[in-house]
Amino acid sequence: MSRYEFSLRQEVLMEKGASVLGNLYHYEREKNLTGQNHPVRVMYDLVWTAKRDILLATSEKELDRIEGQFDLAKGFLFRIEAETNA
Repeated sequence: MSRYEFSLRQEVLMEKGASVLGNLYHYEREKNLTGQNHPVRVMYDLVWTAKRDILLATSEKELDRIEGQFDLAKGFLFRIEAETNA
């Protein structure tokens, strides 16, 4: 992967991370969740850290790991929303 492709992937992941953070934030506000130890808040913090790590990444493997964390958070939110709406 060229440096350009790597940088482009970082940019795409930054956008994906921002989307996941936004969705978690809106869910947290909509449900009026409080407390630093609430699972949604913990997931938000983990995604925030992963998003920050994008710019520190030096390999494709690191970007793969970060993308996996974003996918996990999206799945988590999807399931928690489905349970709430059921």
